[in-house]
Formats: sequence, structure tokens, C-alpha cells
Amino acid sequence: MIRDMKLIMESGATKTECCLLDDAGGVCSRFRVAGINVAVTPPEEVSAAVEDAASHMPGDVPGCREIVFYGAGIVESAGNPAPGKEVAAECLPFGLRHLDMCLHKAFPDAAVEYHSDLLAAARGLCGSHPGIVAILGTGSNSCQYDGVRIVRNIRPGGFILGDEGSASSLGRRFLADYVKGLLPEAVASDFMDRYGLDYRGVVKLVYGGGSPARDMAALAPYILGWKEDSHIYGMIEANFRDFIERCLIRYDGSGSMDVHVTGSFGTACRDMLESLGLEYGVRFAGFVPGPADGLAVYHASEVRNKRR
Repeated sequence: MIRDMKLIMESGATKTECCLLDDAGGVCSRFRVAGINVAVTPPEEVSAAVEDAASHMPGDVPGCREIVFYGAGIVESAGNPAPGKEVAAECLPFGLRHLDMCLHKAFPDAAVEYHSDLLAAARGLCGSHPGIVAILGTGSNSCQYDGVRIVRNIRPGGFILGDEGSASSLGRRFLADYVKGLLPEAVASDFMDRYGLDYRGVVKLVYGGGSPARDMAALAPYILGWKEDSHIYGMIEANFRDFIERCLIRYDGSGSMDVHVTGSFGTACRDMLESLGLEYGVRFAGFVPGPADGLAVYHASEVRNKRR
């Protein structure tokens, strides 16, 4: 029987990356289950994702003694535990409380701690070193990390109030110009041919759909395909300038501290971000699509250090 395993779960809205470590910090297995955002994912989908994770366990489930869950919808400063600490179930927000119930049912012998996807990015990209972390995907977020915990976070605000630099923000800018007749004629005509969206279709997409941020973000690859057009290039650049000016350069030491970027959208736009960084004195140290690999290294080191 395999015992004393540690399960790391790094979850976004669409997928949860899981890494199972043994008591020496070695990787037993890596697998993926459905995503969990504790703020919006329906309870039945949360339950199914947790059950799926339990089904991937080698040996018997009670061998898992510790779970660290990083997830979308978890806010680090809203009463969630400090690193290494559990929190009483009755103190958890409703969505997180349901997840907690599911995890303890599936893994009855495991201690569970919860952290934000932002801390996952910080630990996965910076490890135990200080740095500034930027998430640039469907939405955006950022923080200053001291090597142990997040010391400052400029709130993202979501796709209406913020999310500067994200794929959804770029999609929103594009659609705003489209409905106002500000796009180059060739771009507007091709967009209409490709997507069949007139004014009413755009309004329905943004205001009548269930996932407007995701739907607008889905337009990013198409928009990037037109980046040789000066109008579109200026739009993409303005999106990133907003993120740099409203978020990144406001962190202490932004001119001397490495900025680490995670997210498929930011990674795809690496060249433009690095070029703009030179202009603002921002040094981008690395770009990775997701933090899961770095998190596995971080927690494996943590396990090994405890054994010494």
C-alpha cells in the first residue's frame, strides 16, 4: 500500500492539473481532470472532478495524506489560510465549502489547504525567489511575491472593470471598434464573413451569452492573425500598455525585479511584451503557458526539505 502521498491540484475554469508526490518528493503520477472555479462551477461538476481525481490514485485512496489545492475563484486575502495552514470548513465561502466536503469525502485521511491561482503562479514561476508575476490568459492578474507569499496584488477587476492585457480585453476592444465602424474595411468584412456577427449578434454575444469573457477571449487568435495591419497592431499594443501602466509598473522594484508571465495568450505575444518592456524598463524573465511544472518542483523540494 502506497501511503503518505501529497496531491497538488492546480485548477482553472477548464482543467485541473494534478501531480501526486510520494513521501520522498518523487513524482508518482501526473494527470488532468475537469476545471474547478469555486465561484462559478456547479456543485455537481465539482463533485465529478474530485471523484475523477480520486480514481487516478494508485493503490488505495487513504494513502493520500495531504492535498494542496490552487484554484480560480479563491482570493488569498479573504480569510483563506496562510501557507501551510488548514481552515475550518464553516469559515470557507460556499463554493469552497462544497469543494472541501467533496475532497474530504474522496480523501478521508488527507489534510487540505487552499490557495489562489495567483499564488500557484507565483510559486510555480518564482519558486522561493522574489519576483513580479503576471497572468495573461482569458483574464489577467498580477502580484508582487517575496519568495514566500504575495505581498501586493493590484486587483484585476474582471473583464468589465479591468483584465487589462488579457485575451478577453483584446476581444472587447476589437468588438467595440467593429460595432462603431472603426475597423479597417478589409478586417471588418473578413470578420463578418468568418463569424457572421452583425451588430445584434455582437450584442447578444457580449450581453446575452453565459460566458462573455471566454467568448471575447476566443477571438484573440483571429485578431492576432491581423497584427500586420497597423490599426490592429496598435490595438494589441494598447491592450498591453494598459496592463503595464495600470499594473506592472506600480509594483515596488518593477524596474529591477524580474517579471514572470504565465498564460497562453501572454506566451503567444512574448515578442511584443518584451519590446514594450524595454520601453518601460520592465524586464521579462520568462514565459510559460501554465505553472503546473514549476509547482511540482516547488512542492517536491518542500517535501524533501521536511525529511531532512
